[in-house]
Amino acid sequence: MLSLERYESGAVTVLRLEGDIDDEGISVLRDGIIGCLEDRRYHVVMNLSGVKFISYMGVGVMIERLRPLRTRGGDMKLVGVNLYTERLFRMVGVQNIFDIYANEPRAIEGFREAA
Repeated sequence: MLSLERYESGAVTVLRLEGDIDDEGISVLRDGIIGCLEDRRYHVVMNLSGVKFISYMGVGVMIERLRPLRTRGGDMKLVGVNLYTERLFRMVGVQNIFDIYANEPRAIEGFREAA
């Protein structure tokens, strides 16, 4: 089961995920990002350090929800990407789509530097 904790740091929303992004976790992930869009929070840091498994469909949801963020001038930055996820991104050819950071403060700063 995937759990999602959300908090704001200025104009940036951080989503901390814990568990697996599998068939059940996809809806939690999708709802979390849709919630950001509905609240007009377009700068999202997704902390995956508590995620051990991401399905192909989970990667698809991340990419699917990235487009509306970028259309509205925002972006999604990732933190805590493990070796499995890194390999999965390479296999599906999306390794260059996301900015990946070592920790949350650096990802949040990445939004400030881009502004």
